[in-house]
Amino acid sequence: MSATVLFLSILGALVSLLLSVIAYFLKLLIEDFRRMSTELSRLKESVIRLESEQVVIKSLLEKYRGQLKSKRTQ
Repeated sequence: MSATVLFLSILGALVSLLLSVIAYFLKLLIEDFRRMSTELSRLKESVIRLESEQVVIKSLLEKYRGQLKSKRTQ
């Protein structure tokens, strides 16, 4: 009977240890997802800013291109 109790105790400790390790790695995974979400929102903001700057630069280039064409035709 004592061998069975010892075996079950060791098995319980092993299961407890494995569950603790799993919980630790799950916690790290959740933290990484939160950081990734924050970084993704920063990236989205940067892309929006870059797109707006690209529109401004494109309009300026088209304006100057039009001016150059009008100077060449004169």
